[in-house]
Amino acid sequence: PEGQRGIGLAAIILAGGENRRMGRNKAFLVFQGRMFLWMIIEALTPLFDDIILVTREPWLYQGFPVRVIGDLFAERGPLTGIISGLMATEDPYNFCIACDMPLVKTAVVQHMMNRAPDADAVIPKTQRWSRDEKERPEPLFAVYHRRCRPIMERHLREGRRSVQEVIRSLNVRYLEESEVARLDPALHSFWSINTENDYRMLQAYGREATGASSQGC
Repeated sequence: PEGQRGIGLAAIILAGGENRRMGRNKAFLVFQGRMFLWMIIEALTPLFDDIILVTREPWLYQGFPVRVIGDLFAERGPLTGIISGLMATEDPYNFCIACDMPLVKTAVVQHMMNRAPDADAVIPKTQRWSRDEKERPEPLFAVYHRRCRPIMERHLREGRRSVQEVIRSLNVRYLEESEVARLDPALHSFWSINTENDYRMLQAYGREATGASSQGC
């Protein structure tokens, strides 16, 4: 329901990545003096009483105002994190986000949760990674019902760890880019920082935004 917290809702932050392309823990990167993980927690806190962080290294996250759980499967990858998060909550609808998406907008998440009833998943589509101008799903910024878990576990047991492949087996309510852009015109919520170059671009954006703000004063 609009504006309510803790009514069958939970959030899952996926922090179990191997950080191969970045070479360091992305959750602890900093933007404009604020840690990525804190930025995400602050965006989610107005909506969720239960925020779960899934990781292979739970000892690193002691002291954060989240419920920390370790990956429950040996297989690596975001699918393992999503399943582990779904196993840790009794809430039907759960918002999942990767820890490298620090510019998440609370209003976008609220809209997605409002659109969740009667679907297995709510997944936005953007052109963020597209080379052919086609909108593609963002499965690591999505709402999943707990009933998705058996399908996900079957894929994992069969060695099919692609989240993109899993969602093709679900009843997904896709949100077109234009719908999400009404709440986040620049689509900053979907800016994931996977490489050092991504991080440099984010920092450059921050300096540009700060400069524009100062000039407007």
